[in-house]
Amino acid sequence: MADATTPLQTARTRALVQRLLDEAAPVRRLRAPVARLGLWLIVVATVAGAVMGLGLMGVRPDLRLKLHDPVYLLEITALGVAGMLMAAAAFQEAVPGFQARWSIRRVALGFGLVAALLWFLQPLHGELAVTQFIATGIGCASRTVVLAALPFCALLIAIRRGAPLAPARAGALAGGAAFLMAALLMRVDCPLDERLHLLVWHAIPVAGGAGLSAVIGFVWLRRWRARAPR
Repeated sequence: MADATTPLQTARTRALVQRLLDEAAPVRRLRAPVARLGLWLIVVATVAGAVMGLGLMGVRPDLRLKLHDPVYLLEITALGVAGMLMAAAAFQEAVPGFQARWSIRRVALGFGLVAALLWFLQPLHGELAVTQFIATGIGCASRTVVLAALPFCALLIAIRRGAPLAPARAGALAGGAAFLMAALLMRVDCPLDERLHLLVWHAIPVAGGAGLSAVIGFVWLRRWRARAPR
């Protein structure tokens, strides 16, 4: 049986190799993940500057005071580090066979959990009216989406230029990175340090954005395989 199928398999392999050679074309070599991460951070900073210039967001009035608060500094540092590490992990996903010395995804998740834990420790203001809670929260969630949209698209396009073997995971990392950086910018803008507000209107957009990005990545990032011969 093996002797009968081996020539057929060999012929198919040769045909596949020949087809790859015939369809081969010059491509631009991808920059190193660190260099691509730097360019992406420039996109994030540009979006933040443009949004502030348009008046869609500003700076919380007590920012100078908050910068002397160790808890607040730890929170925004954790958000920033988690976002950058997730973006770096997303760029690594675009390079098949890339091996990191340590799991960037796990470290990024750890920093994100630190920020979430600090939000759980914030005081709870039960006297806030429901209508005010919703109106203020929708504004924060909407600005988070606006801040994350362009960095997410830029990151997704950059990943697609490579060959992500786990498209859903790459999409989730891209969404997590973009929304974590947006959450960081929102903590510079939003003056509310209330537990329920942060958990509902700041944390849920990050988790929901990462989940939706995983679906988008699974659908869109796997299309590069369609160019490969079967």
